[in-house]
This record gives sequence, structure tokens and C-alpha cells, in this order.
Amino acid sequence: MSLYEILFLVVILLSNIIQTITGFAGTVLAMPFSIRLVGEEVCKPILNLVAIVVCAYVVIMHFKDINWKEFLLMILFVGAGFGIGTALSYLPHDATLFLKIYGGVIMLVAVVFFFLNTDKVKIPDWILYLLLVFGGILHALYVSGGPLVIIFATYKIKDKHQFRATLSMMWIILNSIMFTEHLIQGQFTPQVWMLFGIGTLLSILSMVAGHFIVKKLNLPIFMKITYVLLFISGLSLMF
Repeated sequence: MSLYEILFLVVILLSNIIQTITGFAGTVLAMPFSIRLVGEEVCKPILNLVAIVVCAYVVIMHFKDINWKEFLLMILFVGAGFGIGTALSYLPHDATLFLKIYGGVIMLVAVVFFFLNTDKVKIPDWILYLLLVFGGILHALYVSGGPLVIIFATYKIKDKHQFRATLSMMWIILNSIMFTEHLIQGQFTPQVWMLFGIGTLLSILSMVAGHFIVKKLNLPIFMKITYVLLFISGLSLMF
């Protein structure tokens, strides 16, 4: 195993600790660094499948909390964006430009989350639905549409258990479609399966560590730190 692969596994461990504590940001934080370490073709199928495992755990534990009304709205608009993003991925495109746009979106979302107080700022519904569509596009391209979808969910779902269960159910469906696509494309090489197996074990450790750490933390301060890390993660793709 190379040094870059070991560092990639460290990224999975740390990002999933943050995912467990905050309820989001795991994949979107991990993806930019992972692309630099092992390449898009390796990290996308692994992070996608690891996310299915993590989300499945949340859904199993909180299935009764799924808000089906908001779930159907999200799957409709995010699914539309997901279809657009999938089509874009097959068209000739400048990968470097896509990565810079992706990094810019992550930085913008990090700034919005850092400063926005959702209890005081009202966003029109049409903008929220547009964010879902763009979230679907980003998810199809980089398994990282979560932050844009989180903005919608923050306004529409106030109960924290409903929030996580509903989002996790949606990601399971979309990520399962991506998993099937990755299988058909032959992206699950022996190397990818090996890294996925180790990454899954590390994700389990991440969940245990995250549940322990969250009891010791000042959560609002930690959230601010998470947004700064998101900003740095996006910035890493700009150069």
C-alpha cells in the first residue's frame, strides 16, 4: 500500500468522525483531498460506497423518523439534478474546470453556513428547490451534493432525527444508483475493494469516536471549525 493510499484512508477516518458529529460534510470534506491523493476514478466509488454504509446505519436506527413528505420533494428535485449531472459526466468536458467550479461551490457553501442564521434569514422556496437541483448535479459528479441539500433541509426539517434519517434515506437511493454505475463501468478493481474494506472498518471506528467526542465538545464552535475546513477543502481544488 502506497503512502498516498494510507493518507486517503486517514482522510476517510477523520472526515467520517466529522460526519458523525455534524450529520453532514463527511464526503464533501474528503473528496477534494482524496482526488489529489488517489485520483477521481479510485476515490469516487469508495467514498460513495462508504457513504451507503454510514447512511444505512442511520436509516436502520431511525427509520420511523423519516419525513416522507420532504423526502419525496428532495428525491424529485435532487433526482432531476442527479440525472443532469450524470449526463454531464458522459459529455466531453474540461475536468480541471469542473474541479475548480466544484471547489468554488464548496467554498461558497462553507461561507454561507459560517455566517447564515437560518432562524433570521428567509430564503424563498424557489431558491431552495434550485439548490436541490444543483445539489443533485454535484452529487452525480463528485458524490458531494450534501451541503446544498442541507440548506434546504435546515429550513424544512427542524427535528434532528428526522433531518438525518430523511437525508440518509435519499443518499442511499442515489448512491446505490451510482454504485451500480460504477460496477458496470468496472471501477471496482481489487485495489478499490481492498481500500473500501479498510475504509469501512475505519468508518465504523469514526462513528464510535464521533459519538464519544460529541459529548465532550462545544458543538457550535466545532461547527464553525468544520465550515473553515470545508473552505480549505474547496480551496485545495482551485490551484
